[in-house]
Amino acid sequence: MVEMTSRERVITALAHREPDRVPFDCTFSYEGYLRLQKYLGIKTENDIYPTNSWLNIGTPIELLHELNIDLHYVGLGKTKDTRVFEFGMDYYTDDWGVKYRKIEHSAGIYYDFDGHVLGDATIDDLDDYPWPDPHNPELSAGVEERCRNLYEKTDFALAGKFSDSIFERAFYMRGFEQMLIDVSINPEFASVLMNKLADLAIARMEVGLKACGKYIQLLRFAGDDMGHQSGPLMNPKTFRSVVKPVFARYYKKARELINQYNPDIKLMAHTDGDVYPIIPDYIEMGLDVLNPVQPYVDEMEHDKLKEEFGDHLSFHAGIDIQNVMPNGTIEEVKNEAIKTMQALGPGGGYILAPSHYIQSDVPPENIIALRDAVLEYGKYPLKRGI
Repeated sequence: MVEMTSRERVITALAHREPDRVPFDCTFSYEGYLRLQKYLGIKTENDIYPTNSWLNIGTPIELLHELNIDLHYVGLGKTKDTRVFEFGMDYYTDDWGVKYRKIEHSAGIYYDFDGHVLGDATIDDLDDYPWPDPHNPELSAGVEERCRNLYEKTDFALAGKFSDSIFERAFYMRGFEQMLIDVSINPEFASVLMNKLADLAIARMEVGLKACGKYIQLLRFAGDDMGHQSGPLMNPKTFRSVVKPVFARYYKKARELINQYNPDIKLMAHTDGDVYPIIPDYIEMGLDVLNPVQPYVDEMEHDKLKEEFGDHLSFHAGIDIQNVMPNGTIEEVKNEAIKTMQALGPGGGYILAPSHYIQSDVPPENIIALRDAVLEYGKYPLKRGI
């Protein structure tokens, strides 16, 4: 088969057809990126720093090319009032008023919550809260030109990440345990809070699609994890009665905006853990691409997912970041990639990637091994074994 461009490869895969090879994606935490950059000796045009307390970075073009990554993510800009995050600072407060504190561990640092700004809030308090303005014109300044340049001057598939999460942002502000309590015994508050956050997410999404819709191939929602290692975070009945109506409105509006700006865009959502019991709900809401199809959790066997849902969903990620990538040998990483491609890749509908940002504990050799496995064993028709 003739070699495709990255954009052609991703479009073909997401149309449930087999491209020349399985598309590849990989994203990085700051410390994971620094370790790989040092190993490869890559020089970038601009210094790369994390801009938020989750410590993920926008992967530079130079590294995308070095790793044969097929996707490039684009987002909105910052406002002049955005609080500046500096890596290593002891405390940080984001634009939503959520406070974080630095935690040091053997492999580096991370940031954890330092209280919850809406922990004691009532419904009436939500009307008066100083929510970020999604219509601030500074958010979209220069974004259309940047997207157009990427579309015209590179062959990456472009994925837009414009809006914030809904359920996750709610528990950042409310507290994880308190939000789960709300969903169970105070659903009116949970619904009002999530709908407020959905309104803000929709507004940001529309700003992003207006600027970039004609250029992007994927619209990626921010993470809204609904699962843990052994099941959904809540009873599926509760999900369907309290959370799903908010998500369904969000997805419906996303589809309306996609149809307005570029009907070819595919809709991708991130939800970690075992979400098998509610995957049909995501399909019903209009999801096209499920991320990260986390391996080695209950009920998320890749063969089963492909067989049951592969006609309706494409899959993104699937490579274990908890054990195989940080602790496996080069051969084990390659075997993991081959096994995952064989399960999720037949007929297209799959983009291989680690199931989360590459952390500092992942050896650079294993990232290279993952790339090499895709390049060698990801060509269609898919090969078996090393």
